[in-house]
Amino acid sequence: PAVFVSNHSSYLDGLVLTSALPRPISFVAKTELQDNWVTRLPLRRLEAEFVERFDPGQGIDDARQVTRNLRDGHSPLFFAEGTLTRMPGLLPFQMGAFMTAAEAGAPMVPITIRGTRSMLRDGTWFLRPGAITVIIGKTIEPAPLAGKEELWTEAVKLRDQVRREILNQCGEPDLEKEPSFIPVLKQQRSD
Repeated sequence: PAVFVSNHSSYLDGLVLTSALPRPISFVAKTELQDNWVTRLPLRRLEAEFVERFDPGQGIDDARQVTRNLRDGHSPLFFAEGTLTRMPGLLPFQMGAFMTAAEAGAPMVPITIRGTRSMLRDGTWFLRPGAITVIIGKTIEPAPLAGKEELWTEAVKLRDQVRREILNQCGEPDLEKEPSFIPVLKQQRSD
């Protein structure tokens, strides 16, 4: 088992990764996606693991379950940006995937998707023709932890390595370095 981490540009991404990956994976998705039948039905069919983002206690319980499932042989796939936007660019990464990998001592596999944003943009269901590329990066192994106090430090290192790999491959700007975008991002995540 490994933790797969991908950028997230379009609602096509899940379908693309299901087709491209040579092994079964378990999507980790935000709980809100269960509120809409368009997203709920395919995610349930894919046996997605839903994680609460706004209730800290439930979110911690959900994250622990993902880690237990990883230890039991399941390979979770995280869209580490936590959301998608119409505007091109790689958003800052959330820490869930990296905490899971560090805690379980599991390898991480960065995956970069290119082309889906222009084919199915956020805010529309109008599909456009285009080409999609999926780049499966080299496995990144977490360092062994001597104790729980090293967990956060190792998770941050993993996040930085994986994000750098995906940023180098995605062909889009780094929105983590765009201060003008941060208020828009915060507003969108609270919606």
